[in-house]
Amino acid sequence: MNVRRAMTVAGMHARDLGRRRLALAIVILLPLVFYFSSKLQPTDPAMEERLADDPAADLWIVAAGAIGAGWSVAVAALFVMIGSRRADQSLLLAGYQPAELFLGRVLTVLGLSALLTPLYAVIIAWQSDLDLVTLAGAIALCVVVSVAIGVLAAALVPRDMEGVLVIVGVIGIQMTADAQTWMPLWGSAELIGRSAGVPDAASTGAAVLHSLVYAAVLFAVGIAVWARRVTLHRAVPLHPGVPAGALAAR
Repeated sequence: MNVRRAMTVAGMHARDLGRRRLALAIVILLPLVFYFSSKLQPTDPAMEERLADDPAADLWIVAAGAIGAGWSVAVAALFVMIGSRRADQSLLLAGYQPAELFLGRVLTVLGLSALLTPLYAVIIAWQSDLDLVTLAGAIALCVVVSVAIGVLAAALVPRDMEGVLVIVGVIGIQMTADAQTWMPLWGSAELIGRSAGVPDAASTGAAVLHSLVYAAVLFAVGIAVWARRVTLHRAVPLHPGVPAGALAAR
């Protein structure tokens, strides 16, 4: 595998994302709109009493904003992977390896993730009394796993519409439901709890290990399915069974 070719693919897809400014802006801003709409909701007296006893009672709002960053990245990964299918055969014929194409596209989305992680962390921490470093780590874990979710969704579904619905189902549930260990973003949710000082949150090591293992498994399955799609199709001879030399002799 040639790393320089992979970087060329990454640059090509980065320029393509840059041309889709409106779609990219919607994908990035939509989770923030959802976060602020939930944050600015008036609090009823019962909720105020609950918050007085347990300041982390509204942590689901923070989780919705932080995990929303993962949704943005997963959708971006879906668009990058599905949108490049038509060019796969041409790139393979030009000498690119499937691993170079895959790595370049993942690097593109990870580059976007590196920009979104501090942005979301600063905005959410500014609105809440949270540890910024831990919150940024939680969002970073979330976006890494979400890239893998987007890659797997792109490998499984034929079009981006179905892929977006899959991502909404997988990530959307985790934005509002209580985190469970079988969920892909459990590690991120636990670090969000630690950033708010929740005493029974899982340790940082357990959260990081869970997220990395989940991401590795999702990437492995996504690569296996994607590799079956991205194969160089051999030309079918017009006269099966007849050697090319014999055709030329005619």
